[in-house]
Amino acid sequence: MAAQSRKAQPMTTVNAPAPPRLTTATKFIFGMGDWGTSAAGTARNVFWFVFLTNVVGLGPGLAGGIWLVGRLWDAINDPLIGSLSDRLNSRWGRRRPFLLVGALPFALSFLMLFWVPPLASKSALVIYYSVIFLLYDTLYTFVNVPYLALVPELAEGYDERSSLTGWRTAFSFLAQLVTAGAFKLLAEHVFAPWFGGGPDGIRLGYLLAAGLWALSMALPLILLALVIEEPEHEPVTTPIKPVKNFREVFSNRPFRLAALIYLLCFTTGDLLLLILVRYLIDYARMRPGVDNLVLATVLGASLLSIPFVLALMRRTDKRAAYIISIGFMVAVLAVGALLPPGGGNLIFLGTIPAGIGFAAMSIIPWAIVADVVDVDELKTGERREGLYTGYLVFLRKFATGILVFVAGQLLAATGFITSNTGSMFIEQPASALNAMRFLVTVVPAVALGLSLVLAWRFPLDREAHEALRRELEAHRARSAEPNIP
Repeated sequence: MAAQSRKAQPMTTVNAPAPPRLTTATKFIFGMGDWGTSAAGTARNVFWFVFLTNVVGLGPGLAGGIWLVGRLWDAINDPLIGSLSDRLNSRWGRRRPFLLVGALPFALSFLMLFWVPPLASKSALVIYYSVIFLLYDTLYTFVNVPYLALVPELAEGYDERSSLTGWRTAFSFLAQLVTAGAFKLLAEHVFAPWFGGGPDGIRLGYLLAAGLWALSMALPLILLALVIEEPEHEPVTTPIKPVKNFREVFSNRPFRLAALIYLLCFTTGDLLLLILVRYLIDYARMRPGVDNLVLATVLGASLLSIPFVLALMRRTDKRAAYIISIGFMVAVLAVGALLPPGGGNLIFLGTIPAGIGFAAMSIIPWAIVADVVDVDELKTGERREGLYTGYLVFLRKFATGILVFVAGQLLAATGFITSNTGSMFIEQPASALNAMRFLVTVVPAVALGLSLVLAWRFPLDREAHEALRRELEAHRARSAEPNIP
């Protein structure tokens, strides 16, 4: 197939028309849609594990088990929502109805994640948070998968998809920056004193912070659904056949490589964020509040470096830009592995280069993945962005669930100490400190190093994608011709 060769040539002389360019207003409003899911994802990935272990008081093994339960459900949930969005036929399009219906329930389920119910039994608390996490995760998928599936629909060109992904990522980083810098700070140091401080005050502080964040999550999704118009695509009419669909998706070689690159990148980011708060406080021994400054600096650098990453992709291509940027990130993590306990100030030296690498990790894999949907359309004649996005989101969440579970068991086995005093410093045993260092530096460096090998083998560079587009336009033209007996 032409799409699977770096030197592929078109099979027809039909010239593909230049793909339409999106207006800045369209990109801006679309990018805003990522605020809610990114803010929720950051609060969940960075602070919820800490909330469960150091506010609710659950052990790290139990907290990791709660994550795993939700990820098992994702094996059905994510591809199903994606497939349903491919097949929806409404005057609002295929994706936007999901955003309109799901925005408010999604925000409410996020609020319930940070409520500590009056249950004395730890078993009852585990059941509560498992059920709420399942509900939250389902509603997260309900809005997030159709939203992400809009990227290859709205933007058809190689560089236009990179640009739209850049706008989405900019709002994602803005949400991450505000959440990482302010969520825990407000909950523990501003709101908790309002309620008298202590464990009860911290619990109510987190609930109030979650309420404020929930209010901000629904509105951008509703605005996007009301303003953005989807391109006209015929809904998929073939029935949902999970086994057949699974085989079709994973028989797409560019998708397999892109999915592994995406998986290694985003699970690395999720693992970093999961452990980083306790690593900064207990291993690097930073003062209360300074850990928020580190997170804000990294995410701020990521936000500011987005134009650089986009320019690098335009000047080279997505594959080359990925290899350059992520190679830099691997080097930063390798140096970080040598940092001794208590070396908090040295971490600030790595925040800027880490921010640049984090920007590349967040932008380039999604831009790469958007192109593989065209390969599927050429093969099947159907636009199945939802199905592919569903599998990607599932793979990420399932792998993250496994990693969180394993990380929780590792911390528990090494004697990690929990509390109900929030983010106050805890004198952890040396074994737990070494486990945190291993999870924050060594594991991410190895995972990203593997992704570099896969990126080198990825077949869809700029030239191959242009050949694919010409072949796809010729295929669409032939399909549109009337059958004359």
